[in-house]
Amino acid sequence: MRWDVLVGAVIIGVAAIFFGYGLRLSFGSPMQMGPGFVPVCTAAILALLGTIITVEGWRGEPTLADLPRLRPFLVVVACPIVFAMMIGWAGMVPTVIVTSLLARMAEPFRWGWDLLLVPLTLVIIAVVVFIKFIGVAIPIF
Repeated sequence: MRWDVLVGAVIIGVAAIFFGYGLRLSFGSPMQMGPGFVPVCTAAILALLGTIITVEGWRGEPTLADLPRLRPFLVVVACPIVFAMMIGWAGMVPTVIVTSLLARMAEPFRWGWDLLLVPLTLVIIAVVVFIKFIGVAIPIF
């Protein structure tokens, strides 16, 4: 079985679903993006990447895929879920701190300055960019 061909086809299928839902929304223009602009453009890029993966899979030799490590996979899946569940009631600062510390759990734990500096840097960037600069209506705390 050619796993890369299967994965490429799955990526194209996911892109088609997002593309279909994105087309139901107003597209807008690059200067005034509608709610469907980002999903449609992202789906188009995802479909292109899925096509490249599929074509390369057909052209290359079949390979055996290694099973992914479970902890990083679960952390990658959990981070956006935790962020989405917390942002509404906890605010930007606690949500970014918890999510960045959770993301740190993808690799074996070790003490270091990055345990403190990464969450604080991400909080500063998130507050400045999303709340102050863009004006997203999310409470800071």
